This record gives sequence, C-alpha cells and structure tokens, in this order.
Amino acid sequence: MKGFKTVDSFKALYYLLEHPTFNQRWMSKDLGWHFGQKINSFVRWLEDFKFIRKTNETGKGKLRYEVTSRMELVKFYSRSRDMHDDVIDTYNIAANHDDAVEFIGKNGGILCLTTALELYGEEYFRDPVVHAYVNDPNLLSEMQNQVEGNTKVILYELKLPDETKIKKDLPVTSPTRTIIDIFCNNMSYAAEKFIPKVWS
Repeated sequence: MKGFKTVDSFKALYYLLEHPTFNQRWMSKDLGWHFGQKINSFVRWLEDFKFIRKTNETGKGKLRYEVTSRMELVKFYSRSRDMHDDVIDTYNIAANHDDAVEFIGKNGGILCLTTALELYGEEYFRDPVVHAYVNDPNLLSEMQNQVEGNTKVILYELKLPDETKIKKDLPVTSPTRTIIDIFCNNMSYAAEKFIPKVWS
C-alpha cells in the first residue's frame, strides 16, 4: 500500500497522526488489519520521504518508529486531496450564520473545516461560510426547502471515515480530521492556533 488514493491509506495516515510513536504490530492490531506487507510498504514509503524514522527505542524486540513532523505529513497528504472535489452543492439561505450551523448539525450534517473550528472554541477565525459533510441524505432535501438568503453553506460528500465528536450538542469532525480537511482546503493558516492544542 503506497500513496494516498485509498480509504485504507487515509486510515493509516489518521492513525499515524494520532499515534506519532508506534510500531507496526500495534498499528495493524489497532486498525484491525493483518500484520504484514500492507502496513510495512506504507511505512517504508513514508520512511523514504523522511516523514517517518526508526527510533532507538524498542519494546520486546519490536522496532519502533516516529512521525518526524505531523504538520509536514499533513501538508504532503494535502497534495493528493482537494476538498473541492468532495463538494456536493452550495446554497445561500436566509438563516443567519449561527442558526444555519444549528439547523445543519441537527438535520444530518457533520460540521467541518472552519465551522468545526468555531465549535471547538477557535472563534478568532470567523468564516462566514458554513461547512458540513452530509451524513444523512435527507439534509439535501431540507436545504432545497430553505428560503434563499445571504448565508453561504457548502455541503461535502462524506467519503472518508472519522471519529465524529459532539460540540455544543452538534456533530463535528474530530480535531485531527478538522486539521486534515483544513490543509486539504488550502486554509492551514486558519488552524495555526488550534494545531498546538491538538498535537502538543
């Protein structure tokens, strides 16, 4: 498994960002995969690019690795994924920003990108656009029934798995997924204060 074109490679990336020190046996067990070539080839591929290195630490004879820089790894990943490719549709609705966020979160959306950042308390960066993955297709029907207005809403297809969280009673992407998506939307500047809190 080399490259970032599959769901499994995304799961492996997410795992490495959440577990920057690891060994391949732990990784295969935690991901529910058979230990062997699949993970080994992925780790070696990233090792060749210097995103992973072997450590001097071993446990019970098992070789351990570490991610050299999570931010650089996400930057590298973002070259292969563009959030614009996942856009389902864009709407302009009459509800104000906060009401739109609540409506979408309670009607089958998973709030993402800068909207998720806001719900994590990162309100220093206020994006007027509401961003959400469609977790329930009924949300699309609900959006078409909204009165047209000035609040822009962008809905995305949920192609990749996540460990969704709840913030202010609304579903949001996990902190790591939020960072990944922001990089893939060419908005890394928006997360510069959030990243150290998540990946300290």
